[in-house]
Amino acid sequence: MTLLLITTLLFSGLCSLSSCVPRQFHVVKEDKNWTEAQRYCKEEFTDLATIDNMREMKMLISTMNEAGAAYIWIGLKQRSSPKWQWSLADRDFYREDEAEFRKWNSDPPQGMDKNCSVMRTENGKWDSRKCGDTKPFICYDDKLVLVRENKTWIEAMKYCRQHHVDLVSVTSERIQRWVKERAKGASSTHVWMGLQHSCYMGFWFWDNAETVCYSNWAPEGETEPDCTDGLEHQSARVGAVKSGGDGEGEWVMLPQTEKLNFICTTEAQ
Repeated sequence: MTLLLITTLLFSGLCSLSSCVPRQFHVVKEDKNWTEAQRYCKEEFTDLATIDNMREMKMLISTMNEAGAAYIWIGLKQRSSPKWQWSLADRDFYREDEAEFRKWNSDPPQGMDKNCSVMRTENGKWDSRKCGDTKPFICYDDKLVLVRENKTWIEAMKYCRQHHVDLVSVTSERIQRWVKERAKGASSTHVWMGLQHSCYMGFWFWDNAETVCYSNWAPEGETEPDCTDGLEHQSARVGAVKSGGDGEGEWVMLPQTEKLNFICTTEAQ
C-alpha cells in the first residue's frame, strides 16, 4: 500500500455528533476523485469528513493549508435527488439539524455535472466540483456512535453489527470516559453496551468475548443474576450505562428485553 502523508487533527473537546467525545480528522495529501476518497476513508477510518456546525468548521480552516491545494474534498454529495447529503448517512448519528448544516461560498450550487463538494482552504467555505476531479481530502474518524432508537439488547447488537461493528466494550477507563459522554445525549434513562452474563460460566463478559477486567458498577448495580430458570436464560441479564447530563456513566444490570438507546463501536476492539 502506498504510504500517504497524513496530518491528524485531534479535537478532544469538540461538542458535536451527539456529545463531547474525542474525534479525529485526517487530511490525506494524495489526489483522488471523490469516490476513491470516500472508499479510502471508509477503509482506513470512518468516512469522508462530515462538518455539521460552525465551530467545527472554524477549527478546520486553520489546518487546510497543510493540504497544499486550493480545494479539498469533504463528504457532501448531490445524489439522485436535488438534495445534498453527507456520505455518512446514518440519521441516528446527528443531533437535530446537524445533518443540514451548510456553508456554501455562494448560493447552493445547481450545476448538474458538479455533484461533489469541496472546502476552500483560504476560508473554509464550500463549492461544488465534478466528482471525477482529483484532489486531497479529509477523512473523519469516530470510534463511538450513540443510536437514539430504543431497542432490546439483542436488537441493538444486531443493529451495531449490521451498520457499524458491534456494541461497545468498555475495557478501560479511557473508553469509559468516552461512553459516559456519549450516554449524556441519550433519550433513554440507560444505554446498552456489549456486556452480558453467563450463568453457565458464572461471570460477566463482553460481546467481543473479552472477560471483564475494568468495571464501573453503580452501588448495588451488579447483583447476582437469577440462573434458576435454566441455561436458556443465561444471557437474560446484560449491562447498561446510566445516561443523563449529571450521570457518571455507572453500570447497571437490566433484563435484555428492555428497550433502550445504545452505543456502537465503529472499529474492532
